[in-house]
Amino acid sequence: MKFNIIGRKYTVRDSVKDYVEKKLSKLDKFCGGEANATVTLSHKRNLCTLEITIKASNTLFRSEVDADSFRDALDRSIDNIERQIRKNKTR
Repeated sequence: MKFNIIGRKYTVRDSVKDYVEKKLSKLDKFCGGEANATVTLSHKRNLCTLEITIKASNTLFRSEVDADSFRDALDRSIDNIERQIRKNKTR
């Protein structure tokens, strides 16, 4: 999986990039090796907003979550995307 991590009004640190890549690599078993993941981190009104878009085999999976920290937002959005992938695979 290829990662593209973008920060809007936020400087993305290496520790955050490593954490995001580590968590999203768990979705590799569902998507295969040729998936592209775009992660956008931003701050809005004292909330952290995290958007994840995964393009895999002509299918688009997207999640946007607001939380107090990026780690909480990442965990919730990965759960959302995993649910979408499972729903799509069982059809």
